[in-house]
Amino acid sequence: MSNKLLEGFEKFVTEEYEGNDSVMQKLVEEGQSPEYFIISCIDSRANPGTIFKPKPGTFFAFKAMGAIVRPYKQGTALAASLQFALEYMKVPKLILIGHTQCGAIKALADGNDDPEIASFIDVAQLGLKRAKERMTDKGADVSDDLLREAEKQIVLQSMENLKSYPPVAKALEENRLEIRGWVFDMSAGAILEYAQATDKFEPITTLKPTQQGKCCA
Repeated sequence: MSNKLLEGFEKFVTEEYEGNDSVMQKLVEEGQSPEYFIISCIDSRANPGTIFKPKPGTFFAFKAMGAIVRPYKQGTALAASLQFALEYMKVPKLILIGHTQCGAIKALADGNDDPEIASFIDVAQLGLKRAKERMTDKGADVSDDLLREAEKQIVLQSMENLKSYPPVAKALEENRLEIRGWVFDMSAGAILEYAQATDKFEPITTLKPTQQGKCCA
């Protein structure tokens, strides 16, 4: 049952523990100093630890369905994590990354009535509403296009909600934090970043899209 995990762990130990320049031994002895705090979806296909191929110690990670960030509430897991990362570790870059073909966003658009799921994703209704408003001139059959737009708008809504967290607001006021909104286009194999100047998500990766994918959703 756990063979795949243990095989991966053995590879990790070989790569990161062995040799005089062991990354993990250095991190254990000197402590961590991550450059990023990444908020991502729980989707197994969009795991930042996989798609960015990072070295240990690169980023703090927080996961939620749809990468949805709810407005600030004291005592939540995200609030405590941001407090530690931004106030004590002084992490300078906060990235919120959604992705295409997101099951949580589709559940929201479909009106999922599972009480556990619906009660969490319902906070993103504003992002869905904004997506629908942007789609009004694109014809009647816009289901896939609507989902792609909703994935982007909900990233933007979550970025707005992040600013209601005291450590985020403080770090922004002190000019020591950057917040980026990204979307991982899984079909094309591309990262899109929100550009305020154009009010669009623009590709920021240099590799060309795959033949199967069409950049950018």
